[in-house]
Amino acid sequence: MTTKAEKSSQHLAKARELLREVDEVNADPQAKATAAAAHATLVLAEQVAVARVLMATDAAKRLGVNEG
Repeated sequence: MTTKAEKSSQHLAKARELLREVDEVNADPQAKATAAAAHATLVLAEQVAVARVLMATDAAKRLGVNEG
């Protein structure tokens, strides 16, 4: 599970970097609006990922699974 979380985090970091580049390079209002919407989606994705990790941790604790 940690590997999936790490990969997800890496993908989100790459996406943030690309959005930052779009914002810096392109002054087009439509591109900026699209980048802002994409950023909001990334923030939501990060929050969902954290919630999933917390739920999985709680479930593992309830089942008595030892942490590696």
